[in-house]
Amino acid sequence: MPPAPRLPALLTGLANRATSPAAARQLHAQLLLRGLPLPARAAVTLLNASSSSPRYARAIFDSVPAASANVYLWTATISSYAKHASSPALAAEAFGLFRLMLRSGPPPNAFTVSSVLKSLSTLREVHEVCQAHGFMMKAGLGSSVHAGSALLDSYGNLGRVEDARRVFDEMPARNVVVGNAMVACYARAGDVEAAQEMFDGMEERDLISWNTLMSGRLRQGDAGVARCLFDQMPQRNVNSWNMMITACSQAGLWADSVGVFNRMRLTSFQPDAATMAVLMSACAQLGSLSVARQVHGLLHKGCVEMNCHVKNSLIDMFAKCGCISEARFLFGETRPKDVVSYNVMVTALAQHGHGKDSLKLFNDMIDEGLQPDAVTFLGVLSACAHAGLVYDGKHYFESMGTTYAIQKSADHYACMVDLYGRAGLIEEAHCFVKMMPVKPHAGVWGALLSACRKHCNTDVGEVAARELIMIEPMNAGNYVLLANTLARSQRWDAVEDVRRLMRGNVIEKDIGLSWVEVDTVVHEFLTGDFSHPSFNQIYNILEHLYLQPT
Repeated sequence: MPPAPRLPALLTGLANRATSPAAARQLHAQLLLRGLPLPARAAVTLLNASSSSPRYARAIFDSVPAASANVYLWTATISSYAKHASSPALAAEAFGLFRLMLRSGPPPNAFTVSSVLKSLSTLREVHEVCQAHGFMMKAGLGSSVHAGSALLDSYGNLGRVEDARRVFDEMPARNVVVGNAMVACYARAGDVEAAQEMFDGMEERDLISWNTLMSGRLRQGDAGVARCLFDQMPQRNVNSWNMMITACSQAGLWADSVGVFNRMRLTSFQPDAATMAVLMSACAQLGSLSVARQVHGLLHKGCVEMNCHVKNSLIDMFAKCGCISEARFLFGETRPKDVVSYNVMVTALAQHGHGKDSLKLFNDMIDEGLQPDAVTFLGVLSACAHAGLVYDGKHYFESMGTTYAIQKSADHYACMVDLYGRAGLIEEAHCFVKMMPVKPHAGVWGALLSACRKHCNTDVGEVAARELIMIEPMNAGNYVLLANTLARSQRWDAVEDVRRLMRGNVIEKDIGLSWVEVDTVVHEFLTGDFSHPSFNQIYNILEHLYLQPT
């Protein structure tokens, strides 16, 4: 064994070679077996290597005799907690360790305070953040850019924008990290104009600056501005591309989302789980089966892990693209299945008219011991509506509260109105709406109006249409539905009144848009569109189809 004076240096050297958590634990175990002391410097190295486990880091800290005097050891231990700040329990332990350090340890430095503040973001306790702020000022750490940016970020997470701005204004020196923290603070608070102003005033910007502002714009629904920011970015990463795909999806430009993804594939960036999640959602909305199969092929190549969450999204995508057989196959291949897996498949079968298969799958889910949730019953009730199973629908609706203790929402009531309406039970549906314990939303009245149009009940239809207009006064479609309902009963004066009301409120009907996929190409058509080079043949076929018996 080396002489005692050389032992700490030797152990520190060994610790420097233990760069992975497994190697760090193995070295620590060997030291414990041999009864060798762990020097503080070696402990810091081990802590940095094994930061994936805060509890293990605390065990190392407690095993070092000289821990109380080494600020780096305290800081490394607290930092390991900060890396797991999403856990309130671990965040509380980090702050407790910081308070212990104030009582019996060395004076904390700026990096210690920064780690503590990162942990406090989870606790959302203003008092603790203010305590850390007070210590910073008392210890003369207020000029530290590192600690100051962490403090600013903590106030931002708590929604205390004015306090964050005060910290920003009082900092003697600022860098891009501080500017980014302030942009993020404004963006989280929903003040994207202030975030933009801060961004524009920054002397230096980095990739995080651009991504932070772009993310803030997307959260506020400013998809167009987000796309402009993307085009101006001097450099991008996978998060930038993901947000651009999201921006197109938010604007309803599903084909553009796929186009951006294809542009991304021409760069050096590889898609991640977030990319594929947004892309599958866009494909589902676009309804392009060929694109859906391309996405599935990419996933098979291993760009992301094919876990249950990804498979659930695939099932939903194929179902919405009209390929229920592929959705069924993927569902059968999914192991293990969770509640979301069953929810997606139950809903998909219902929407494709396989009501009885949907209900059978629900019963299989119960037999598997899985607990249904509110989303499950939306699919179940929809299945009953499509299959015309009024009695079964009423049974399942009642069982939500009596058997499964699930609170019914307005969406569940809308499903029941649809169930009655499809069966032609218009008066029962109307009475059901009037007896609802929750306020009917547009979906409820829309389901009733749809049933009235199908079964030519203009009296109840007019009631439903007028209720829709009260809920959504700027939705042009509601006025059109009311006018059509009145026209069916030949009340032309009332129809003209509705049209005058639309003109008075400056309401214009949105132009309808349809997609048709032919030979892997998705074609877009507007209402009354004559721009397609083959529009004559297209309209001839449509007229032929209209003449066919339904």
